[in-house]
This record gives sequence, C-alpha cells and structure tokens, in this order.
Amino acid sequence: MKLVVSDLDGTLLNQNSQLSDETILAIRKLIENGVDFAFATGRGISSVRTFKEKIGHDIYLICNNGANIFNKDEEIIFERIMDSDIIEKLIKYFREKKVTYNGFYQKNLFTDEGVEESILTIETGFNLVALKDAKEFPFMTKIIVKDDPEVIRQLRDDMKEKFSDIVDITISQPRCLDIVDKDCSKGKGIKLISEKLNIPLDSIMAFGDGENDFDMLQAVGHPVVMENGLDSLKEKIENIAPKNIENGVAKYLEKYFNFQS
Repeated sequence: MKLVVSDLDGTLLNQNSQLSDETILAIRKLIENGVDFAFATGRGISSVRTFKEKIGHDIYLICNNGANIFNKDEEIIFERIMDSDIIEKLIKYFREKKVTYNGFYQKNLFTDEGVEESILTIETGFNLVALKDAKEFPFMTKIIVKDDPEVIRQLRDDMKEKFSDIVDITISQPRCLDIVDKDCSKGKGIKLISEKLNIPLDSIMAFGDGENDFDMLQAVGHPVVMENGLDSLKEKIENIAPKNIENGVAKYLEKYFNFQS
C-alpha cells in the first residue's frame, strides 16, 4: 500500500472524538515508512486541522464528503458548491418539513490562518446569515441535518426520491444527514488524490464505518470497515478492523504493516 485514507468520526477518532496516542503514533510510523496518509471526512477544514496538527505531518484532506479537497499545504485543489437555485429548493423543502439545518460555505479568506469555515445558517439558535424568512439564497458547500436516527432515515429516503439528481445525500452518523453537490463524494476525492500522487487505486487502503464511506471503500484496493460500522458495509467488505473505541485503525495498521506504534 502506498496511501492510507481514513474517515474520522466512528473510525479514526475514539469515544471522546479525539485521536488517541496509539493512533497518532501509528500514523506517524506509517508516514515515516514512506506511506502517504489522508483524512476523508464530513467535517470542514476548521475542525480537521486540529487533528492534522496532532499528527505533526502535512497530509491531504478530503473535507465535507469531498466537496472540498486540500493538498498538503492546505490549498484547495477541488471544490464543488450547491448554487443558490439548489439551495432555494432545499431550504423551501426543509421549511415545509419543519427541519432544522446547518449550512456551510468554505472560502479562502487569504489570512495567516489559511482556509477558514463560515457557518451560513442555522434556523434555530444563532444566525450569521439569517435565512429563516429569506427569499434570496446564497450558495453552500454542505448542509447538515441532525435529528433522531429514524427521522434521519426517513428524511434520507424522501430526499433521495426528490433531489438525487441535484445533490448527494448520505447518513454520516445515525443522527446526521449530509447533503453536498451531486458530483462530490469521498470516493471521488480519493481518485483525485491518487492522480495527484500518481498512486494506483489498487495501492490505496481506506477505513470507514458509515454510509458516506461506501463509495470510498468501493474505490480502493484494500477497503476496511470498522467493527462498529454499518452491517450493510460489513456484509460487502471482508476486511474488518477492531472498534474505533479500541484504536481499531492503529491496531489494523500495526498488524498489516508489521510495525509497533
């Protein structure tokens, strides 16, 4: 393997949503042995940067389920946004369904801090951009809906029937629905990075646990599902890592690459 890509929540992060010392050491050992590493997550760059800094190495970042991809210098090498016409359709649908959502837009502010993330709207709580009664709509990188798991599943199925031709809709966590441009996914992000690094897909290993990881796992030569991952993924992929709360990615890497963290 020449590149390892990992999801964060439910995969690389532990029960406290942190990188354990064992995981950090395993990733460092991997990189020091000449294997590239990348995150692939539904999170935006602001929260992802924290984990990158803990590793202490420059890596590729697939953020917002592939809507934003950053090179090792945190320069955007790919971005897809949902334009205002699509956002209008989605927000009017959410209003009709009385759904609370968060909308995001990634932009390079050309500051010393690099790329930052702006929350555009949340219809309950605080508003940086008030859209509750808006008739004109901005563009966005991603929309998140959080609710009970059964509500999220029903919303996912209903939205796929209505909007699958214009957006990609996946459940990233049981209580979280992610919506991005239809041309975005973690799998497409990996394919772009493989081209940039001139690494064949067969030489890439990827770890995931959720619905938004499936196309990424399908794309690579060595897919690995977490033991705590969806049963539907474990039925299709034979490589299983221990649970995320047991430092499963680190343990899998240690065994596969025959090193100790």
